[in-house]
Amino acid sequence: MPTRPTGPWLASGALAALLSGCALYHPMPLDETARAEALAPLRLDRVKVAAAALEHPLVKPIVIDGAGGFSPDEIAVMAVIVSPQLRALRDQRGVARAQVIQAGILPNPQLSRTLDYPHETDPTAVTAKNTTLSWDLSTLLARHDEIAAARANAEAVDLQIAWAEWQVAQDARLRSFRLLSMQTQLPLAREIEEGLTHNIEAIRKALARGYKTTADLTAATDLLTQARNNRLALEQAITADRLALNIALAIPVEQTLQIKPAGKFPELAAQQGALDELLGGIEKRRLDLVALQLGYRSQEATLRAAVKSQFPRIGVSFTRANDSSNITTLGGGVNLELPIFDRRQGVVAAAKASRQQLFDEYYARVAEARAEVRQILENLAAIRTQLEEATRSLPDLEQLAASYEKAYQSNNADVVTFRDAHAALATRRMEQSRLQQDLLELSVALEIATGRPLLNRQPAS
Repeated sequence: MPTRPTGPWLASGALAALLSGCALYHPMPLDETARAEALAPLRLDRVKVAAAALEHPLVKPIVIDGAGGFSPDEIAVMAVIVSPQLRALRDQRGVARAQVIQAGILPNPQLSRTLDYPHETDPTAVTAKNTTLSWDLSTLLARHDEIAAARANAEAVDLQIAWAEWQVAQDARLRSFRLLSMQTQLPLAREIEEGLTHNIEAIRKALARGYKTTADLTAATDLLTQARNNRLALEQAITADRLALNIALAIPVEQTLQIKPAGKFPELAAQQGALDELLGGIEKRRLDLVALQLGYRSQEATLRAAVKSQFPRIGVSFTRANDSSNITTLGGGVNLELPIFDRRQGVVAAAKASRQQLFDEYYARVAEARAEVRQILENLAAIRTQLEEATRSLPDLEQLAASYEKAYQSNNADVVTFRDAHAALATRRMEQSRLQQDLLELSVALEIATGRPLLNRQPAS
């Protein structure tokens, strides 16, 4: 009984074993089903669990209550968890980790098999066979540096994502406090507008009797126009911040997020504010600067790998063959590239240029951060002075408004003077609220510039 050839079966089995570990393609269409799943808001119970278990170098975990709305601190953590922009940014981790895996994979050996069948009829001739196994050794020279570059890049990506997450949290928290501030200012703006409207009515009546002039009416009309524009700008700013928060929290635009009122805005600790103390170690605290350092380390390894790639490519091979006379030979060979034309000049030059770019970018970012801290501290000092002056003048304006109100009720002051006094008081209160808001925004900017939390996170009610 003739023996069946086993060579093709063995080759088929080996090929099947090799292909069994390959990844398969799965379609991911951009259709209505995918859109509904991607844009579906995350359930609140899951957000609460994630917020309590959050692990982040700057954003601390928090227990979300949710009763009666959400505090600015809760909204900040929620934004980190559910933000669609951050969800897309975190996908970069998969790419960076895949690069680490790819850098550590050894090059595949190459197997070749040739057959030469005799053309002339010769009963003594056999099929000539040649089997060669070869492997490129040159990739091993830069393998260690390529792995180091990929790992450093993956760490840099993690820090860049953490930095972006903190900025998203800061933005959401700041918008929450800004909304609280503007909601306090809006009734005052409406009060001023209403008072000026009544003033115009009174001035028109006085003008008809000859007690006021056209210039008085024109001046009052200009003040009313300015007050109405201020009120409209405030309402537009409230709408813009609400929409921005809804987008950050993946909430439908028509839904209104309830924010819990805070007893007072968070403030910088008393000991914070010394320039040397804030600038000390800033390169190690700011996650974006640390990420740049890791990126530079990755580029250093990439340059070393590029330099090593100039070494001529070397391949080794082992051969087993027999000719048509059935004489079997065993042998080996070495394949050496002759670097006459291509000596990887462009690859090395590009790696050097990239390293120089990262070097300059890092120190430019450091200088920018240091200058930003100095500028913010100067602005903070100016805002604090203005806020103190506005707060100090409030009791006098309150007393003046109360005096004119009493005089108006006893017919010792006209309605225009009475309403002007109340408008001046409302204007000063709005100014105080805006300065408090500016103070908070500068304080948050100082946190970002220094790369660390500086504000008290739970202001007292």
